[in-house]
Order: sequence, then C-alpha cells, then structure tokens
Amino acid sequence: MKQLLFLLSICLIAISCSGNSKKDDPDKTKSETKVTETKAEEGNEDTIPKRNPVVRDLNPAQLKKLNALLPKKTVESLVSHLNDWALVQTDIDFARVYHNGKSVFQAIEKAVSTKFPDGYNGMEAMNFINKSFALRSSCEAECTEFVMNYNFLDLQKLALYTKGKADDDFMNLKIMAEGDQGMHEPGWLNFFERTWDYGGGSLLGDTNNYTFLETSFKVIQKSDLFKKDLLALRQSVLNDMEHRIYMYPKPVVLAEINRILKTKILSYPEAHRILLLKQSIERDKEDPALQFNCSDPEQNCDWGG
Repeated sequence: MKQLLFLLSICLIAISCSGNSKKDDPDKTKSETKVTETKAEEGNEDTIPKRNPVVRDLNPAQLKKLNALLPKKTVESLVSHLNDWALVQTDIDFARVYHNGKSVFQAIEKAVSTKFPDGYNGMEAMNFINKSFALRSSCEAECTEFVMNYNFLDLQKLALYTKGKADDDFMNLKIMAEGDQGMHEPGWLNFFERTWDYGGGSLLGDTNNYTFLETSFKVIQKSDLFKKDLLALRQSVLNDMEHRIYMYPKPVVLAEINRILKTKILSYPEAHRILLLKQSIERDKEDPALQFNCSDPEQNCDWGG
C-alpha cells in the first residue's frame, strides 16, 4: 500500500512540474515574438527609402493651380516625378529620374501651349511653379514658345546627397555650359555671347571651351550614365565654335583651338571637325566672311543668325 501511495505521489509531482512548464511557455513565446517583431521593424526602417529633405512637396495652392491648367494625368505624372526625386539614393537613381522627366516636361509644355498659344502668357500662368523644387517656367524664341526648365542648382544640391559621383559631375558640367537653369536638350551656352534672340558671337578664345571639353571628356571616361547628354552638349559646343562671328581677335581664337587639338580630349570625329575649323580660320576666305574681335564696337559685326 505504501509503495502504491509513493508511486501516486511521484506521478502527481511530475504532472505538476509539467503543468508549470507549460504555463511558462506562452510568456516566453510572447517575449521572443516581440523581439523578433522589433528586429523586423528595425530592418524595415533600414530598407524603406527616406525622402530627401532637399525636395519640397507641392503645396495645396500649387496643386490647385496645376489642376486648373493641366489634365489630371499630367498633374499626377508631375507629382510622381517629384516623389521620385525625393527618393533618389544613388547617381543611378538620379540619372533614371532625370531622364524620365523629359516626357513629363513635354506633357506640361503641350498642355500649357494649347491653353496659351503665346509663350509669354504660358510662362506667366505657370510662374507659381518656380517656388517648387527644381521646376522653372520659361519661354524661348522671343518668348513665343512656352518651355519647362530644370533649376540645375537644385539638382546639383540634391546630387550631393547621393552615392556615386556621376550625377555631381554631370550637374557641374550642365551649369558650366548652360548656367543655373535649362532644358534636357542643350540650349544657349555660356560659351556664346547672345546679342539678340537668334544670334551673337562665339567666345572661343577665353579658354572656357577648352575647360568644358577637357572636363566632360574625363567624365565620359568614368561613367556612361550621362554619356548621351554630355556628347550632345559637346556637339553644341563645337557648333558654337564654328559660328562665323568671334568675340575675340583671330590669334586668340586660334590659340585656344591649337590648345584643344594638342590635348587628348577629343574623339576622332571631334578632332577632325576642329581641325577643319582651324584650317578655315587660317584661310579666312569664307563667304559670308568670318568676323573677329566683335566685342569691339568699332568692328561693326553683323552678328549673324
């Protein structure tokens, strides 16, 4: 009998211990779950892209005006474009968003030009956008055509926050060539002095053409992200160099051309083109005639188109 009672006692103790162990498991499981969830949340915070503080959202007043001027789909595309800018993390992201913006700008230009055939009126109607990140309202062709521009200074500032240097190099070159703002395609360059809306004179001779060609050549060797953009800019630089009106004296113009040709900063087609330009200037028998030192009013240059 005693043995039976002893065995029963052993069984009761074992059952009791097993029960206590099971009661402890839920708390332990809850604790482990909380730790796992916390780690997961921390991991998610690391993977979710953070908005860059440089990029400002459009305010309600701007959105209201946009909706009054543009189709709903175009407004949505513009808002999405600015959101994309806010989330860029690398120079690769920067290049993608920059190039995607071309179609957004074209849609805005088409809608505004339809509503305001006169470019000046379109620019004035869209002037409120100038207070936003990187967007600028403008016009061209004696202000008969409305165009959207990027503010390159805003984009230059944003590029400072990204990983990679290709976007920094590109924006520095855009500003060097075109100034504070411009379109995706090359516009009027800083290497050309405009004396009216459709003409002026080349500044070849002040060494800035050489500096741009040298710097952009090195950038193209380092990255393909903006290669097409920079090649287009280089073509525009060469076009201006070939303009028959020059602001500096002939010897000064030829000195910069010779410096460019002696330095390895040109592709073969570019070098061939500049060599032909040099020969043309040396012969100086073009019709209409080449004009030099046009910064001097006494030269009475015609400025050309």
